[in-house]
This record gives sequence, structure tokens and C-alpha cells, in this order.
Amino acid sequence: MNKIKIETQKLNEQLSVLELATLTNEIWKITRPELNASIDGIENWIKNLVYDEPPVIIRAYNEGKLAGWLLLFVHDSKKLEINPWALGGHPLVLLDKHNSSDISQLLLAECIDYALQNNYTRIELSYAKKDNPKEYPVDPSIYNQVNLMEEDEIVFMSLNLGEQENVEVEFPKEIKIISLKDVDDSDLYSCFYDSFSESGDRNFLSQTDEERKQYIKELFDKEDEMIDESSIVIAEGNKFIGFTLVRPTHGEGNGHLWIMGVISEYRGRQLGSKLLKHAIATLKKQGYKTMSLSVDTANEIALKLYEKCNFVKGWKRVTHAWKRR
Repeated sequence: MNKIKIETQKLNEQLSVLELATLTNEIWKITRPELNASIDGIENWIKNLVYDEPPVIIRAYNEGKLAGWLLLFVHDSKKLEINPWALGGHPLVLLDKHNSSDISQLLLAECIDYALQNNYTRIELSYAKKDNPKEYPVDPSIYNQVNLMEEDEIVFMSLNLGEQENVEVEFPKEIKIISLKDVDDSDLYSCFYDSFSESGDRNFLSQTDEERKQYIKELFDKEDEMIDESSIVIAEGNKFIGFTLVRPTHGEGNGHLWIMGVISEYRGRQLGSKLLKHAIATLKKQGYKTMSLSVDTANEIALKLYEKCNFVKGWKRVTHAWKRR
């Protein structure tokens, strides 16, 4: 390990992206052959990343040669993410080296040092769950060893809208429907907090209030495209009691339910079911082909609702998190 040198730079600084792409392509030929990736394609993806704050590139050199790297994406002033979804989550480390585990741990340790030095409070790392643990390019047990503790398991679900009947969803007469775009951010946060504080969502429960506020600020950014008719808030009088946010993402012709919630005191009135069916109906009317969502496998009530509405389970994602307390 004494021969391994770690270097940290921001992406907007001068560094060899070609070097990163070449190593990544070599690794993915073995670990992700289905991608049919190319060096040029990977290089262009890195160069064309869209961001507000430049990501951080952490590289490991073994005897002067690049042996591994990872990207730290800056979500907000509190949270960093290691190798976002397109990069697969795991550190990108040469597999034919006997010390690949050591290199991975050094890269991860450098992430934590960077977070501590720059006042970040959270680092997340997510990857697709495999049925066979031997298929992982990095042994996930090393994450716990560097205090990136397993946090939750998310399942992706999808619905074929062409197979759904045309329905009109009626809310109780006392319930008002308001466009999410017309609701104040502070009111949205209060509704979100009241909806998720007793939901069983493990990611929400593990965050600090400041991290949640940053998350909501990013999630409900009204400059980002959303499907207005499906993104609503429901209210009784002046009280906001539930919401949905749907964006045209996760594939062509698809509407993705980014988040949905009903505050705890209004559960048991079928409002969650009506919110979901309203989103399904409006997407179908607008010509969307599919609808998707993701949910924590520990949130059994939500899972049952989605399955009742004919959503089908797909891939699963495991998230590890380091938290500064």
C-alpha cells in the first residue's frame, strides 16, 4: 500500500479524462459487458457532465500507473455521491491486482477526508443489487469497514399505461387540488416532513433536518421540468395534506413518480391511492406509455399500494452512507 499514491482534483481542473475513460473501459469489458461501452463514449460522458458545482475526481496510482478512480458528485452543500448511477456506484479499480481491495479502501477513505475538510455531512454510494455476490466488481463488505454503512434497499417498479383502463379520479369534496408549482417551498417541506416522518423510509429517517431541507430544495426545484397535471398538492382548507411529483424521466414516453406522500393524520382515507391513480390517469391521457417509481423495500404499506395498482418490480438498488455527526 505504500506504493499507492492518491490524487484529488476537481473536474474543471486540468486532468487526463482519457486516462480515466481508458481504465474504465478496461474494467467494464469484464464487469459490465452488456453496456458495449467505448473509450470515446466514456470520455465524452465525463466531459459533458452537467453540474452546478464541479465534481471531484479521486485517483489511485500504483507504481506510477492509474489503478483506480472514482467521482464525487456534489449534490448540495451537505451531500456528496460516489460514482452516480451511470458509473455503477462501486470504485473503478483494476480487477487483476491482488491489492484491489486496498486501493478501493484508500479511495473511499480519501472521499471521507475530503468531506470532513469541506464541511459535508453525508456521502452516499449506490449500486444495483446482484443475486450472486461474486458478481460485484468490489466486495461490498469493504464499505462498512470505512464507515459507509448499508442504509436502504430500493426497488424500481414500472407500469404499462396502455394496459390501464381510463378512469376519472374523484377526491372528497372538501379536498382542493393545487398545482405543485404554485405551492410555497416552506409549505412543501412541512408537508414532506409530516408525510415521511412515520413512513418507514430509511433514507429520510437517517438524515438530519438540514440534510432534508437541502434534499427537498434540490428535489422540488421548480426550474426542472415536471409533468404539471400529475404534480399536485392536495389541501383541506389551508392545510396541505399530500402531494405527488412526476417528471418525464427514466426513458422515452415515461413519467417517473419521484416522490409521493400523505401526512400521517390523513392516512386511512384512501388519499394515497387517489393521488397515485390521479397520476396514472393524467399520464395516460397525455399519451405517456409507461410510469415508474422507486420505493424502499422496508416501506411495506407503499409497496402493497403500488402492487395493487399493477406496478411490477424490477431491479433493486442498495445504498451505503457515511454520516458526519
